[in-house]
Amino acid sequence: MKDLKESHANPRKKIALIPPQLLFLWDSSAEPWGFKDINSRYIYGNLAYYDLLNINPDTFSIIGLLDNELPSPIADFASHFQQHDRQTIEKKDRLCSIEIHPYGKDQIMLPYYFDKYPLYDKKNTECVGTIFHARPVENSSLPGKLIFNAEPGYFLFYSPDPIFTTGELDIIFCLLQRMSSKLIARFLSLTPKTIENKIQIIYEKAGVHSSYEFINYCQKNNLDRYLPQKILKQESTVLDMLSSVCLPCRV
Repeated sequence: MKDLKESHANPRKKIALIPPQLLFLWDSSAEPWGFKDINSRYIYGNLAYYDLLNINPDTFSIIGLLDNELPSPIADFASHFQQHDRQTIEKKDRLCSIEIHPYGKDQIMLPYYFDKYPLYDKKNTECVGTIFHARPVENSSLPGKLIFNAEPGYFLFYSPDPIFTTGELDIIFCLLQRMSSKLIARFLSLTPKTIENKIQIIYEKAGVHSSYEFINYCQKNNLDRYLPQKILKQESTVLDMLSSVCLPCRV
């Protein structure tokens, strides 16, 4: 079999940006790892990542390509992946999303966490790209109807719209699940009146005047893809509240 690391290094020498210790770790890892440059072009992907995408590295190399150029269903979501890359670089921190796509040899629809990290040069002065790491979603605290047996799509654990506070994002999540003000108040331990006041503030920030306009705004700005961190907590009552509701998935 052709040496995968060798194919990565020729002719694109950007792989030299990756510390050799990381390459050794990724090459031997059973979990998907990879690296993209600041333009979201692949510089490295380990064998586990090729397997995840059901791509044979002997016949096709992802190096130098963008996501939309891959022979994989994830190509349809390239703009989302590139936005995830950009925000990781801008925030200078790890960002996590859940990606739901047909994976593996059998192309089974499965949810995977995708963690992305900025990688800096040896002087730690300039970001040279993003590291990504994929791991299967196995957290039993996640609502099954939100994640499993879904259509291709993704969910974000970071805010896609900076104009809203964390508290407002929690309310937005609940509104998109068609929860009433009373139910939202119960979930967030606030009064219904407080929730109604906060909803008005959210509408003003979004520049909308109705729930219909707000839903359109959320879809346009990927707010319907946001998952509050609190739903990962086992003790969260949101799991019971959402027992009959499923988040929409869209391209």
